[in-house]
Amino acid sequence: MSDGLFISFEGVDGAGKSTQTQRAHDYLQARGLRSLVTREPGGTPAGLAIRELVLHGMASFPSLAVTGGTDVVDSTDDLAPRTEALLYAADRAEHVAQVVRPALDRGDIVLCDRYLDSSVAYQAGGRELSTDVIRRLSLWASDGLLPNRTYLLDADPTQSKLRLDHEPDRLESAGDDFQQNVREAFLSLAEKEPDRFVVIDASLPVEEVWRQIQDDLDGLVAGRAPDTLDQDGGSGDSSYEGDDADADSDDGTDGLVEDAYQDGDDESDPDYADEDDDLEDIENSDEEDDQDEDLADSEGGDEDDDQSSSAVMRSHRLFRARFLRKAR
Repeated sequence: MSDGLFISFEGVDGAGKSTQTQRAHDYLQARGLRSLVTREPGGTPAGLAIRELVLHGMASFPSLAVTGGTDVVDSTDDLAPRTEALLYAADRAEHVAQVVRPALDRGDIVLCDRYLDSSVAYQAGGRELSTDVIRRLSLWASDGLLPNRTYLLDADPTQSKLRLDHEPDRLESAGDDFQQNVREAFLSLAEKEPDRFVVIDASLPVEEVWRQIQDDLDGLVAGRAPDTLDQDGGSGDSSYEGDDADADSDDGTDGLVEDAYQDGDDESDPDYADEDDDLEDIENSDEEDDQDEDLADSEGGDEDDDQSSSAVMRSHRLFRARFLRKAR
């Protein structure tokens, strides 16, 4: 059975989800635990196209439609709320099938910047569609997959939007009432599922927000054996000091991360020293055998059975030497 762990990060725009998602990833990597950072929308190639459409509207694809007899889409053209909801569901279906489930099946820890709860909060809470319909649609698209843990970074939208360092997208520019409805929808979801949600005050300093996440995360991964080595060849127990260069960027640009894991070579390991001694003894023994054979040849040669025995011994020593080298 897979021991994968699925964790999502939710909240209004500018709450700091991307920052904390990346911090969790770096922390898990430092502990030797294999993790994957992904996002919604846009966690797959198809999802990237959907992301552009839902965040920037039809104007982001001027060649895909004809408006008024030209190949330029008017910037006022927009998506209907139900269309938007279906696009998010399509993104989620592809994302779960291509990225999330395969990673969980490998036993990875998946860290997702937004997931199903964002659809319920934004399309049901913000767009005022049916909460039940949006949830059932999302569960159908994801084949029923829910996170093991969801960290809700709760923030006042009027304050969190000041932290954005990019031009507002369609949802970010939907107005204060829309954002307040989204926040209330998130809090309502957390109240209904207290075992899955951990609500954190996102107005606290970044380090304090991370400390609360880390404390809970330690409990989630307790007992998991390290399955990667850090770049220095250790087991990954070293502490990590996060880089907050993108601390308040919530545009998802740091969300799509492909991870490469490197196995270190720790030549200070005592076992390696023992193997070096063994190799040296074997090589010295082989040299002595060569000298003995040369001496025997000069004296007229050994008997056939002695030659056979010597060859077997040398073959055994050579095999052992190669095995030890391979083991290193």
